[in-house]
Amino acid sequence: MRFSRQRQVVYQTLQQTDTHPDAQWVYNKVREVLPNISLGTVYRNLNELCCAGMVKRISASDNVERFDARTASHAHFVCRCCGKIDDVFDSNVDVGETHGTVESVEVMVYGVCSECMKGGNYCG
Repeated sequence: MRFSRQRQVVYQTLQQTDTHPDAQWVYNKVREVLPNISLGTVYRNLNELCCAGMVKRISASDNVERFDARTASHAHFVCRCCGKIDDVFDSNVDVGETHGTVESVEVMVYGVCSECMKGGNYCG
């Protein structure tokens, strides 16, 4: 995969955040560095980075694709009130060898984050 200036800035933008942004957020941030970049170019570069295994595509409950530059094995906690996604690195999922060769495991945990609970925004 060729690494153009646009692709480099898109990738660096994702590496510098832990918020699991959508493409529009990435586009807005990248435009601060490359003001003439198009939304289509950002989408194409996000797709190429996903295909290369450098970025993970996350499909949360809000039907908006989000992106994560942390590709090490981890789960995600999704707050069903505010929509925030947090990384969970201490999860352990064992599917065993009886299912065949496992190439990857995606774990999404849904609940209410501590900030929403503290703020009384419990949307139970």
